[in-house]
Amino acid sequence: MWVKRKLIGKQDYKIFKVMTTQFSYNSNTAEFYQIEAPHWINIIARCKDDIIMIHQYRIGIEDYSLELPGGIIEEQDVIAAGMRELEEETGYTGTPEIIGTMHPNPALFTNQLYTLYVKDAYYIAANQLETFEDINVYHMPLSEIYRKIAHGKITNALTLASLMQLISRYPHLFDCSNE
Repeated sequence: MWVKRKLIGKQDYKIFKVMTTQFSYNSNTAEFYQIEAPHWINIIARCKDDIIMIHQYRIGIEDYSLELPGGIIEEQDVIAAGMRELEEETGYTGTPEIIGTMHPNPALFTNQLYTLYVKDAYYIAANQLETFEDINVYHMPLSEIYRKIAHGKITNALTLASLMQLISRYPHLFDCSNE
């Protein structure tokens, strides 16, 4: 049985904190690292037969990534955070529904990723990007999702996981006849 013994230290790096924690398992004790981060959200906004995707520059890979709009949940309310991110990054809004949660990397991270499905999305205003956000908005036909994944055009693991939640919940949205 795993037992958390004590928090040894915590370093704050603004976007996350790294904790050194002592755990015991059976008769063995060791120090482990945990990354404490705020919860995240991905938004799948459907506009007719398209999903709103973004092409965003990502510092980690020093390149652009085709992914779902999303971000950090700064408020307590998951839906409000998702709708804020969707509007800021894309200029769209709609009718939201939480379709799932997951642990982005349970080996290290303590947080969760929520997937918000926004059906009947519609454009309301220009996006409101932050200083270092470089984002282009795209409409991707639902029928193209599998092909984009198969050809390595969508590589963000969290985007892929959120899309899988949508496919699992609403398989009728996707035309799989072209596989």
